[in-house]
Amino acid sequence: MTEPDLAGYFEVLTVPAILIFHNGREVLRQARFLQMKDIEHILQQLPKESADVDYNDLFN
Repeated sequence: MTEPDLAGYFEVLTVPAILIFHNGREVLRQARFLQMKDIEHILQQLPKESADVDYNDLFN
């Protein structure tokens, strides 16, 4: 998959962009002006234990 394909798949229209997924669900999307405190807060709130993800499954 190429970068334009990925951008279309995830509906990313500008860069930089950060999408955080947990257990197959999008939990954060930030683009252009990234707020590191928000990103850190979300990452700290996620459970430490989670199911392993096969990243190839995300794109099928």
